Amino acid sequence: MDTLQLDSAQLAVFQHDSRFDYDRELVGGSQNLLEWLTTVISEWIEETFDVLVDNDVVYYSLIALGALLVLFIAWLVWKKNPKLFMRKEDEGLDYDVQEDTIYGVDFETGIREALSRQDYRQAVRLLYLQTLKQLSDANHIDWQPSKTPSQYVREYGNKAFAELSSHFVRVRYGNFEATEELFQEMKELQRSIVQSPEEKGGEP
Repeated sequence: MDTLQLDSAQLAVFQHDSRFDYDRELVGGSQNLLEWLTTVISEWIEETFDVLVDNDVVYYSLIALGALLVLFIAWLVWKKNPKLFMRKEDEGLDYDVQEDTIYGVDFETGIREALSRQDYRQAVRLLYLQTLKQLSDANHIDWQPSKTPSQYVREYGNKAFAELSSHFVRVRYGNFEATEELFQEMKELQRSIVQSPEEKGGEP
């Protein structure tokens, strides 16, 4: 007597053919977005390339691609603004000033021109750099292009200089408004630093 034999290869084809997935209508509502996307991509690959794809492979591939996308976005953000990933210390005094220099700059002329056009932000910047130049010339600090304001404050523990540095950082990097009154206050602080450089009050 002839007996029916199961064609396992043909059964596998039927199991992976979405046309015979009759349970999909019943369980489809319980799928999350990633599972649904996995199913759609698997079906598209099978229909387009006539290749059977394991859903688990597609599922974990999507997770890996998502992780790579997140890392890529984080890298773009870091490239655009690396300060977002830096730890702030000393009440916001750790900021990068590598683009500033104290050499080859006519500070007096630059400050005068900035004040004439009421560009107090630029005047504050130049006044601070001028102060660094004066302290460097007097060997009170070791100026380096990679150093931050807080490093200079720790190096030269003068209270007036700490206050001057705080004003500079808030205007330069904290988007605080620079006014004529603030500039004059910083000018007085600079004068007291230059006149009495030996007076140090330790770290603020």
